[in-house]
Amino acid sequence: MFNFIKNIFERIKKAMFPVNDIKKALNIDIAISSEMANAIEEWKDIFENKAYWLDEEKGVFSLEIASAVCKEIADTVTSEVTSKITDNDYLDEQYQYLIDDMNDWLQLGLAKGGIAIKPYISNDEIIIDYVQADSFYPVEYNNRKLITAAVFVEQIVKGDYVYSRLEYQKYFADKKKHIFINQAFRKRNDNINDFSRFKDLGNEISLDEVEEWQGMEPYFEANNIKRPLFAYFKVPGINNIDSSSPLGIPSYKKAIPLIKEADTQYSRYIWEFEGGELAVDAAEDLFKVDNRTKEPKLPQGKKRLFRQYDAEVKEDNNFFKVFAPTLRDSNYAEGFNNILKRIEFNCGLAYGDLSDPQSVDKTATEIKSSKQRKYTTVTGIQDNLDKLLKHVVYIMNVYAIGLHKSNSNDVSLETDWGDSILVDSEKQRNIDLQEVNAGLMPEWKYKVKWQGMTEDEAKAEVKETKKIGIEFE
Repeated sequence: MFNFIKNIFERIKKAMFPVNDIKKALNIDIAISSEMANAIEEWKDIFENKAYWLDEEKGVFSLEIASAVCKEIADTVTSEVTSKITDNDYLDEQYQYLIDDMNDWLQLGLAKGGIAIKPYISNDEIIIDYVQADSFYPVEYNNRKLITAAVFVEQIVKGDYVYSRLEYQKYFADKKKHIFINQAFRKRNDNINDFSRFKDLGNEISLDEVEEWQGMEPYFEANNIKRPLFAYFKVPGINNIDSSSPLGIPSYKKAIPLIKEADTQYSRYIWEFEGGELAVDAAEDLFKVDNRTKEPKLPQGKKRLFRQYDAEVKEDNNFFKVFAPTLRDSNYAEGFNNILKRIEFNCGLAYGDLSDPQSVDKTATEIKSSKQRKYTTVTGIQDNLDKLLKHVVYIMNVYAIGLHKSNSNDVSLETDWGDSILVDSEKQRNIDLQEVNAGLMPEWKYKVKWQGMTEDEAKAEVKETKKIGIEFE
């Protein structure tokens, strides 16, 4: 079983295929509506700075607001997280790679509505594969919208041919069974210079015809499985593109029109400086002529300042004029900042996360309200991540049992997200320390809370320090 799983997962690469091609090849229905598929493509473009409203000729460039929103949320969510498997050192060592990478894969999930997580075996280690929304094809889900079947795609180009492999996974809750189905296809590559966008599957072939897939089984099943062997993180919130879909929407979805307006407004702001740049309109006769180029010789380093004109076409006989219009930059800046504040509101951020903090009203009520909004956003994501991490740990333990690295079906997971988003952590730590010194809090509880110890470790250290007469500080 586990060699097979290793062979499958080690070679999976992400590729986009039309939904209809997958439906036809596997004779299954994909649980993604056309509206949802189009929306995922749009979100991908926005996140990768390829939004449809960007226009280089008009000076409208991406300010990367979508990625900034995702990073701000991910940074806040993960800034204090500690999560560990307490009863299996091997599993915890493998699991910590997932935690170390959390900020990165969470940003990708927030950017496209969600992300699939697939542990797999490689050289007696359990590795994690992060599958983004544009490479993940849900097939079935239950009444709680837990995805129980999905398709993943791999593509290899060799010479004049493109080889494609569809991997279909499905979990049967009633039978406690998880199946893997593999099919390989080959088609001549008619566009060798653009094979990355090649999508037609072609004719079905044997898996053994492709060196990388030799030894793979077309069908395999794992029994006594309690949950699907892949997990999915969904961004909290209602999917208003397709409310029946198990997939999520990006953290910035409600702000997309505002992000478009911010990019456009900022281009106006920049143009106000470029269009209103100080200049001197001067008659050509005022300058000496370069004998080589026959062009007026402008003062060294001042070519940007002077603009020449033919004096004969001027009716007022003014040989030069200073062009120095009054800039309206403050108006554009204020308008731009107001758009950013509205984006913050729509994305569940606090004022000042994107906008100018100096322009944010700072009454106690406003600060608390703004923090509460962000707190609600962050804790909602952390709640969904808690469910995801438990699911991933279950899958990892299944594989660990197969590797004889675990002998228990139950794993103990402890996760702490911290609370500094509403509480000043340094201030709270000082308060707790005062309570310890006053005898109101046990020393071991302080060590568990602030030094990351387990209860047993903390109690043992406190006992040891008291034995040798060291005072607690």
